[in-house]
Amino acid sequence: MTDGKILVHNHKGGTGKTMVSVHLAHHLARSAGPGGKPICVWDADTQGNAMSWISEHQWDGRESFRYTEDGQAPIVATIDPEVALGQNRLVVDTPPTGTFVEEFLSVARLTEEDVLLCPVDGRNAVSGALKVAEEVAPTGCRMIMVHNRADPKKSHARTEIEALEEIAGHEDIGAELFRLAIPSNPDYMRRAEEQGIPVWNLSYASRTHTCKALRTFCSWVGNGAPPDDNPPAGGLGGNQKPISKSLNQRLWN
Repeated sequence: MTDGKILVHNHKGGTGKTMVSVHLAHHLARSAGPGGKPICVWDADTQGNAMSWISEHQWDGRESFRYTEDGQAPIVATIDPEVALGQNRLVVDTPPTGTFVEEFLSVARLTEEDVLLCPVDGRNAVSGALKVAEEVAPTGCRMIMVHNRADPKKSHARTEIEALEEIAGHEDIGAELFRLAIPSNPDYMRRAEEQGIPVWNLSYASRTHTCKALRTFCSWVGNGAPPDDNPPAGGLGGNQKPISKSLNQRLWN
């Protein structure tokens, strides 16, 4: 990712928008390296969950703070729209409202260089994704849906994926679907949030399907979400093992 805006949005709450926003910010900051441009996270949700997670639950209500960690670019976390919109590299954790896109477009533009990521978890979230797709289509902004917190063992999971594939198949809508579901793992994710770290920093979680799928998604988005690499064909880099055969069988669409 070069300069640009990434909105993480669905009209429905509880789809894991904060989870995606925080992990994406950490991945981009790590990829940029210590000399890279700051990554700004605008926590536009009044609950302030992204601010708490990034600050390791030390957020004291300040409108903005700077998070630094060895080996990565700084993360600027803010609830101030003016601070956020003044940054070159912006990730927006949005509230679950049907008016946010309209409100955002009243103060900023979305262009072909920007991306709206739409996490989907549940039937109502599928409907929310369709509404979001219709809202952003006129802007030219790319919209990418991801089946988040999925449980392949549940019968409705396949139905939801098929619904997302149908939305992505409509040329007039222009939405895309990341072709790997991110499995549900509330225990590890809760521990990561409580410790204020991305889930892949939990040593015992690094081999889980959730961690591998989430890292793969963040890496794909960070590389510009190339359509030819959806789904990704390679491994995860570093000391991480490639995606296993069982993960392919369970989660590739």
